[in-house]
Amino acid sequence: MDLAQKDIPLQLLVSSQPLEASLIIASFGSSKPYSSKAFELSIKLDTTSPQPSTEKPLRYGKLPEIHHIFKSGPKSPPKLITMAFVAAVVMALPVLLVAWLSLGANLNHLPMAFRSSPIPHALFFLSIVAMEGIFFMYYTSWNLFQTLPGAVGIGLVTFLSGSRALREVQERRLAGFR
Repeated sequence: MDLAQKDIPLQLLVSSQPLEASLIIASFGSSKPYSSKAFELSIKLDTTSPQPSTEKPLRYGKLPEIHHIFKSGPKSPPKLITMAFVAAVVMALPVLLVAWLSLGANLNHLPMAFRSSPIPHALFFLSIVAMEGIFFMYYTSWNLFQTLPGAVGIGLVTFLSGSRALREVQERRLAGFR
């Protein structure tokens, strides 16, 4: 097999002694492993090819300190755009209420729902309002690490109280109240 001088690592090219190759076969238990010298390899430099560079080889170790410049935090949009979205949400609320009533919402059952299970219904409604408050705080002043714990806590309350409130609504529907 012919190897070009450029393919051989620099450490082997500048070695003054021949390289020794050994054959080692491991063993299991208390038996002695096989280890025997296989051959010696002498590398002779080709004087006609360019001599290898003696630059320092790449080593892993301590590198110079990296100085980062972090970007400033995200900026809120202009107040005009924010107010336009607030107005769009406020104008959509009557449309959503009319759609909800046209789909068969029955507000006459509200006292019955609060009589049969007042805590789940109240907690469910308040947790939705609290989640909106968390979103508002995130938008105005909180960062993500302040928002996430509150959202997880309120989300858990919403899940538990909502599942109980919806179970009560299902019981009323199965009883024939629509």
